[in-house]
Amino acid sequence: MQRPQQSKATPKTPPIATAAKKPLRKGKRTGSSAVSVVYVCASAVLLLILYFAYESEQGLEAGQEGSARRRREPVLSNIERTGATRRIVELQKERENRGMGGGQDPLLGYKVIAQLHHDSGAFTQGLEFVSGRFIESTGIASTLREVEIMSGEPIRRVDLTRDLFGEGCTVLKGMIYQLTWRSYVCLVYDMETFTEVKRFRYKTPGWGLCNDGESLIMSDGSDVVVYRDAKTFEVTRSLNVTDNGKPLYKVNELEYVHGEIWANIWFKDSIARISPKDGSVIGWIDLAGLHPHRSKSARNEDVLNGIAWDKDRDRLWVTGKLWPSVFEIEVA
Repeated sequence: MQRPQQSKATPKTPPIATAAKKPLRKGKRTGSSAVSVVYVCASAVLLLILYFAYESEQGLEAGQEGSARRRREPVLSNIERTGATRRIVELQKERENRGMGGGQDPLLGYKVIAQLHHDSGAFTQGLEFVSGRFIESTGIASTLREVEIMSGEPIRRVDLTRDLFGEGCTVLKGMIYQLTWRSYVCLVYDMETFTEVKRFRYKTPGWGLCNDGESLIMSDGSDVVVYRDAKTFEVTRSLNVTDNGKPLYKVNELEYVHGEIWANIWFKDSIARISPKDGSVIGWIDLAGLHPHRSKSARNEDVLNGIAWDKDRDRLWVTGKLWPSVFEIEVA
């Protein structure tokens, strides 16, 4: 009974032959699929090459940016020289032409160039422009900060111990010097690593600090400003600050601008321009009205305190304790 079934299958030879052709057609489809696979693989490889080329370019740019940051190069772009202190240079030339005497320069004002964000919780005691950023010292919750100018955000920060009250700061020859108030200690940091490397002790309260490129210049809240050796912190000379012959007390945050010592005077909305020759006030810059909306919660402590000057581009910034803004200004 099984044989007839096998014999009946015999006539089906043509279908078998047809079936024999199917693998050939199937083989053709397999070849086409192989081509497709090769195409997909080649495309994937090309995409990978393009991806890695892009990543390499981005990595190179990032590396260049990182190198720039390590070199502390300016990060502000598209900001032209403003001539913020042009009027000061003019007055210096006029004073030079008229010789000795003549009294103080005319009272100067200001023009706001830009208003930028500032940490309103920062009790600013020192402010300095260095390579496109601010170096800022704060008191109470005392810190040393490197701050991005446009955003006001800290890039690096050191928190001082509770026994230290941060005061004025300045940067000289790759080192950051930060005063403390009544701890009588100057903290010295490496600018590149932002780590403390040494300490100096002194005998007066620490208030303001700046430098003339060689010496540190320090105030203590009195009418005296002293020059100190940057390597030893020893006093090398002192000045008695006078305004029209009278002692000027409460000399606070300092900045060295065009060969003059500029000083915030505690609780005054103005900057005193002090002669480094004899300590006399050459003139005043009135900043009244710059920050009209004082905070009641600050209990009148939100005073003008903080001057930073970009010597290369002649840009000038001022701020205060607990101010929500830093103002870029032009002296007028």
